[in-house]
Amino acid sequence: MATNPQGTSQEKGEYEKDFTPKTANRKINKAMVIVATILILLVGVGIAGYFIYEGTIYYQTDNAKVDADIYQLTANASGKLVKMSAYPGLRVKAGQVLAQVDNGPYVRSPIDGTVTDVRMQKGDYAVASDVILVVANTADVYITANVEETNILKIRAGQSVSVSLDAYGRSFDGFVEDVNTVTSTKLTGSASSFTTSGTYTKVTQLLPVKIRLPDNVELANIIGTNATVKIKIK
Repeated sequence: MATNPQGTSQEKGEYEKDFTPKTANRKINKAMVIVATILILLVGVGIAGYFIYEGTIYYQTDNAKVDADIYQLTANASGKLVKMSAYPGLRVKAGQVLAQVDNGPYVRSPIDGTVTDVRMQKGDYAVASDVILVVANTADVYITANVEETNILKIRAGQSVSVSLDAYGRSFDGFVEDVNTVTSTKLTGSASSFTTSGTYTKVTQLLPVKIRLPDNVELANIIGTNATVKIKIK
């Protein structure tokens, strides 16, 4: 039986044509590639420009908290605690008697404020150095932001601030009230990187900045909670 080489070749060609991927016949539009590349570059430049602008106009840190002046009241003498009339949340007046150790002087509140912590109870034995309760000046609550020494000269009183409070889940407008001229380590008496042992590790120091919010923002019940501040420096 005779074969038809031409027919076989023709059938093979049609078979290969049927199974050739369609994408092989598509031509890439160079203009579209160029436009897409330009758009990607513009987006990248826009994002970079935004962050440069933000870094130039604003200083931002999440090393901030709701703060108030805190007073730790000690027993003043060693002995049994025979009187304890304080509890957390108690509003007190300056001079109010809060506790007493047997044969010792009264423990009085130094300010008008609120008892935020009671660490000992009536009947406990205390020594003179024991902190028995804590009183906070809840009439004057503010935001403390710890700013790196490398940025502190950009901050000054009167600058506007946006403060995001974790407790509220929203932001409030405020302003810089005071910039401390002493680092946090000096204020608290904690150890710093300085040593006389012959070794030294440089640690960036922080300076506290006091930020005031409007009076209608209730902060007395969230002392110590986290905040993020964004200070307009230009």
